[in-house]
Amino acid sequence: METNYEKQATDFLEKTGCTMEITFKENRKYFPNDKETRDIYDIEIVRGSRKWKFEFGNSVANSQYYQDINHTERKYTLNGGCLSGNYSINNMDKYKSYVKLMPGKAPSAYSVLACLTKYDPGSFEDFCNVFGYDNDSKTADRVYAAVKEEWLNVCRIWNDQEVKELSEIQ
Repeated sequence: METNYEKQATDFLEKTGCTMEITFKENRKYFPNDKETRDIYDIEIVRGSRKWKFEFGNSVANSQYYQDINHTERKYTLNGGCLSGNYSINNMDKYKSYVKLMPGKAPSAYSVLACLTKYDPGSFEDFCNVFGYDNDSKTADRVYAAVKEEWLNVCRIWNDQEVKELSEIQ
C-alpha cells in the first residue's frame, strides 16, 4: 500500500520528468561506523540527457537477514549479528539448518529522495558548525566533500523551485 509521502515522491518524479532505477548491488558495511552489514543499491536518476548514478545504503532493518526458524522475532544480519540484541552467531554457515535467509526490502523512491541533500552545505566551516564536526577532521572533510558533490548533482537534475518542492515532500 502506497503511503501519502511515497505518492508525493512518485508524483514529484513524474512531474519533473525523472525516472529512478533502484538495483540491488550487494550486502556489506556502508557507513564508516557500521557495525552490521546492510543492502547496498545502485540508484540512477535520469531526466532527459542528465543522469546521476550513486550508491544508497539501505536501512539495516530493511536489508536481507537470517531468521531463526524456531524464533521468528529474532533476526540476524548476514554477518551473524542480532538485530534485537548485543549478541551474534559466529559462522552462520554452521547454523544454515536452523536459520533461513529472508529477502530485504528495496528502498522506495521516497526513501531515496528523503535522504538527498536539499540545501547548499555552504563553506566547510559552516558545515562543521551546523553538523557538529571538528573542522580539523579528515572524516569531516570527506563527509563535506560527499555532501557538496551530492548537492551539485541535485542542482544539476532539478531547478531551485523543484528542489524546494522536493524538500517539502513529507
